[in-house]
Amino acid sequence: MDRSTIEKISSKQFRLLVLFFSIGSSILLVPPALIQASKHDGWISGLVGMAIGAGIMLLYMSMMKVCPDDTLFSIFEKSYGKIIGKTVSLFYSFFIFFLTCEVVSNMGDFMTTQIMIETPKMYIHLLFLVPILYGVSKGLEVIGRSAQVIYPTFLILLVFLILFLIPEGEFRNIEPVLGEGVKPVLSGSFSILTVPYLELFILMMIAPHVNERKEVGRAFFIGGLLGGFILVFITFLTLIVMGYSFSSLVQFPTYVLAKKINIADFLQRVEVVAAAVWIISLFFKVAICFYATVIGLSEVFALKNKKILLYPVGVSVLYFSVYIYPNTAFFSMFVTEVILSYSLLFGLVIPLCTLIIIKLKNKKDAIASKGVEGNAN
Repeated sequence: MDRSTIEKISSKQFRLLVLFFSIGSSILLVPPALIQASKHDGWISGLVGMAIGAGIMLLYMSMMKVCPDDTLFSIFEKSYGKIIGKTVSLFYSFFIFFLTCEVVSNMGDFMTTQIMIETPKMYIHLLFLVPILYGVSKGLEVIGRSAQVIYPTFLILLVFLILFLIPEGEFRNIEPVLGEGVKPVLSGSFSILTVPYLELFILMMIAPHVNERKEVGRAFFIGGLLGGFILVFITFLTLIVMGYSFSSLVQFPTYVLAKKINIADFLQRVEVVAAAVWIISLFFKVAICFYATVIGLSEVFALKNKKILLYPVGVSVLYFSVYIYPNTAFFSMFVTEVILSYSLLFGLVIPLCTLIIIKLKNKKDAIASKGVEGNAN
């Protein structure tokens, strides 16, 4: 890839995009999944999942280091050849596309069950996708700068939420620690491993656009860890404030959690803060997935004008986000029985095989070049 012709973002903007992507829909999906799997030890499962997720991120960082100027799809072509590489890339494009639909559907389910109950999902999705479509059409630089501008607001709202929830908590709600043993903790860790860590390979589609090449891996790692820590801490707050018995029965405990804020019977019902934190991060996750889908398909089909895919992909996301997950019960079943398998395949197995192959190829090329030099001498 010719770095003089691509858009550029700073390492700080890249770190913020990784952070927002990591939180995204995860802030509403991960805490209840951890709590249901590990009960009082949900926060411990989160920490275990973070540790495993750090290993996943190191895998992606190694791929970025080996091919610093290539997107994920370019790396596939280098590793497997043009035909197989494009085929693998096409499957990845479909995976990222359906992930985009899933995240938009999450937002619609939340809004239609908690806030705008009588509003059809289609219109909520449309209002959400229009600014995303506009942002992606303006390019990655605009998305990166927008993340940098909105980050202080996001941080203030998040800190506000945490500071006013801590006094409402009781540490006895997380006792007994490891009361169910180690097995539920380990199995529950897959919740945070699947979302978001096994999805972070999508950020490799924008990693070549970072100005400071030496800072790419560090920015990626810090952003992913910060996002995971926030998810684990929100899970911890949910447990100490609401306890396992109540939070396990609620569909969106993170949102209900904010209703517990009560300062001198004056500051109450500020759950909109939790919704704002979630919607901000969700916006950037959808924007990144949408951008990766468009860029990926344009690379697969060798399109010079990438913008011609914007509206077809946008209309497709709008349609499938409404009809692919007809209700929350179907979505829960789909996530627990299907998503994990595909996430392991696309987020771990194929990247690991790709890294091994490309390192072997680089080693073979290095030996061959040394042999040529030796013969010349």
